[in-house]
Amino acid sequence: MQICFPKPQYFFALLLSFTPLLLCAENLGSNLLGENMRWSVDTSARLNNNTDNQHNAFTYTLGLDVHKVFSHKNRDIGTLMFQPYLVSLNNASSAPFFFDDGDDTQLTWRITNFNFTALAQGRLNIKLGHFEIPYGLEYQEDTNGTLRQFTFVNRGIKADWGMSVNGILPYLEYEIALTRGSGNELTSTHNPHIFSGRIGTPSQKNITAGFSWFYGDVLTGSGTTEHKTLGVDASYFYYQWQFMFESSIGQKAGDDTQNSFVEIAWMGAKEQFKSYMQLGYQNIKQMSKKDSASYWVIGMQWQNTHGFDLSAQFKHKLNAAPTLNIEPDLSIQVRYRL
Repeated sequence: MQICFPKPQYFFALLLSFTPLLLCAENLGSNLLGENMRWSVDTSARLNNNTDNQHNAFTYTLGLDVHKVFSHKNRDIGTLMFQPYLVSLNNASSAPFFFDDGDDTQLTWRITNFNFTALAQGRLNIKLGHFEIPYGLEYQEDTNGTLRQFTFVNRGIKADWGMSVNGILPYLEYEIALTRGSGNELTSTHNPHIFSGRIGTPSQKNITAGFSWFYGDVLTGSGTTEHKTLGVDASYFYYQWQFMFESSIGQKAGDDTQNSFVEIAWMGAKEQFKSYMQLGYQNIKQMSKKDSASYWVIGMQWQNTHGFDLSAQFKHKLNAAPTLNIEPDLSIQVRYRL
């Protein structure tokens, strides 16, 4: 039986009906998992409007975000992250392949893994579960559940099931991962697989830089697509400004590709308001034919101290090609973390 929330009021009615139970469960959850644990309920409603054909699509999410640090005798053993999310689509024109159609509801997994950190005081850790592919700017910034995104669409996958080794050394940070390549669902159908990694300078510095690679077969609705990508990224913080850059070369299904991305962001002094502008460029060479496309994005986000998050974003093409079509999109999202 298919479950849909075609109107926002149905979605929020469901949330309100569960809220008393969630609040009553807070003490129980704390007792079960002990100290060094936090959790919250995360809900959002999003509108996407294609400004060319005035097509409206809605996305509603209801999820649980759990973060727990396990310790023993004043020593950290590892960190657990558990983020199951119920996602409901309404009138979506391009739904992810693991949804039945544009009016479907599925259980999705954002970040759900355990990172074992007791081996070498954080210099060598082992992560197992569902986590973001270690690549480029996505690895530097947490954009899960937000309108603001970077370049994961170029690789066709944002997070995956698998394992990695990762760590923080005096002059660099690294993560090297071997993952299934199937995204949200753990499946061996068509034998997808990904070998990826990023090595970069310490993320707490004002200037950071990194080198990434991504190699493997990514599962899609019609099989798998081969990707081979090498990329570099850099970030620079200057007071309330942030400048970000990423560039890559590689192959997708045997065709040569080039991608570039830049972002300029400004954050208010209280870190409640953020605005940003992005520019993206894509190039693909098929046989003797070369197609390119570029786009710009402008967006803003406002958060308050009570859990509300309001954001809006507009994406529009500068130029496009038949194989690299970019649809203009106006997005508005209301999010609340309880």
